[in-house]
Amino acid sequence: MNKKLTIIRNQFCCLLTIAIIAGLWGCAQKSVKKPSDKPPVPGEEIPEEKTEKEALLTQILMAEAEKFSEEDNNKDALFVYNQALAKAEPWERENILSGIEKVLAKTDPHDIEEFIQIKNLSIPQALLLYWLGLNYAAQNNYFEAAKALGEFIDTYPDHAYAEDARDLLAAMKQATFKKDTIGCLLPLSGKYQIFGQRALLGIQLAIQDLSKTHGRDFNVIIKDTQSNPERAAECVDELNQEKVMGIIGPILTIQTAGARAENLGIPLIALAQKSQFPLQGDYLFSNFITPEMQVQSLASYVFLELGIKKVAILYPNERYGKRYMELFWDVADEFNGEIVGVESYDGKKTDFTIPIRKLTGEYYPLPEFLIPEMPQEEESLTPGENEIESNDTRGAIKPTEERIQIDFQALFIPDSVSRVNLILPQLAFNDAKGMVLLGTNLWHQPSLLTGAKGYNNNAVITDGYFGNSKNPLTAGFEKRYTDLYETHPGFLEAIAYDTVNILFTAAMDEDVDSRESLKNVLQGTLFEGVTGNTIFDKTGSAHKELFLITVKKGKFMEISH
Repeated sequence: MNKKLTIIRNQFCCLLTIAIIAGLWGCAQKSVKKPSDKPPVPGEEIPEEKTEKEALLTQILMAEAEKFSEEDNNKDALFVYNQALAKAEPWERENILSGIEKVLAKTDPHDIEEFIQIKNLSIPQALLLYWLGLNYAAQNNYFEAAKALGEFIDTYPDHAYAEDARDLLAAMKQATFKKDTIGCLLPLSGKYQIFGQRALLGIQLAIQDLSKTHGRDFNVIIKDTQSNPERAAECVDELNQEKVMGIIGPILTIQTAGARAENLGIPLIALAQKSQFPLQGDYLFSNFITPEMQVQSLASYVFLELGIKKVAILYPNERYGKRYMELFWDVADEFNGEIVGVESYDGKKTDFTIPIRKLTGEYYPLPEFLIPEMPQEEESLTPGENEIESNDTRGAIKPTEERIQIDFQALFIPDSVSRVNLILPQLAFNDAKGMVLLGTNLWHQPSLLTGAKGYNNNAVITDGYFGNSKNPLTAGFEKRYTDLYETHPGFLEAIAYDTVNILFTAAMDEDVDSRESLKNVLQGTLFEGVTGNTIFDKTGSAHKELFLITVKKGKFMEISH
């Protein structure tokens, strides 16, 4: 083997663990493998196909390339060698290719990638790919190294260097992947530390349960992102050096952490509801309750199981309310349901009479010709005088005896429990009774039981966790968590617990031997958990079975479905 090539390969082997170095030592001591071009047979007469001038030009080009190489001007050296190779006869190619490999061995991978993009090169593509992989590995960028070597093996399986490439690829997988270790990105300091600390409790319980169940150690390396995007990216680099097989988190700063994990080829499962995040890379996942999940769960139950056909929407004129209103309207169409009324309200107000009566058909706007004009000289009238004629220009209320029957069977109110506690009694006051009341996870608060007592019995609420569930996994987690920490867990603690289990369960699959294969197993596998069943699609987006909850006898109760 060429002395220079042997040195480079030995340097690469030194980057790996002692066990792997021992396994690859034979690779560095093998006999020389030359490219497929055959040298001339000793004694064979060389055809006089080149003129003396052409032969001299080849020698000049090689000398110039060697000069550039000695000056570490590797790009120019490769360009000149490429010209020499284009003009070389078969018996000259071996010497030129040897010089090319010496230059490639010390060329930055990014420069090699530029050469690969050049069309009609004389330098073999196989050599460029091979050395691209080796040089990335020498820089500890095993993800890019694996990509280059994998493409080299797939494209040139019979190449003289293919066996060495396979050995190096296998060694890198072992060197960069600890099946018993994951990383965790959480905001453990700063103004959002409470969320990181809550998630950490679920993670710690998951590690404890896994070790007890399988009788072996499972490790998690915790990193504090400080809710800082730059720090989050640095934490990913640090976890990569620790050779973690996957990462949980972050809760915040997911963009920078996700981009870095994608570049390094580390599966990362963010604890965030950003539905677009997993679409930004092959190695990115998200495991959280999303608006899409909630409206899908509510609509499926209302339209399919209850058989309801007509629904109205009463929403706050804010980003949250508008988002859920649009999503529910869209999903209703999928179930052939009918949205018969949609009204918004000002969330800063406490009187919701007008939007409620608009939904129930009790509110009719006054025609413009019936609205009296306020004479200039009458502006000083005392409060209350001419109040109906002058101030209530928005409409009039139809007399009680002429009220029409409500034509919807369910009402969706995507808002916080504090406002819902004001709205529900006003619905009853305006005779809007008997319909199913649909709410998001924001309704799932103890204050709903007291603040809207007597008005919440028809509620159907969706959430990602319900501690009093009949699901054995959920009930068991609720008890162990409460016994250990003397407080009840919420969704954040539960989803963190589940995500740890998901990563380790996938890693224990016998087919998983690299981060790439872990990513592939995560996609499409059904995982059972305390937050219900979860499956990640090919984009990394989670699909979950949410809990449905109602109120009975002043308590939250799970709806069996």
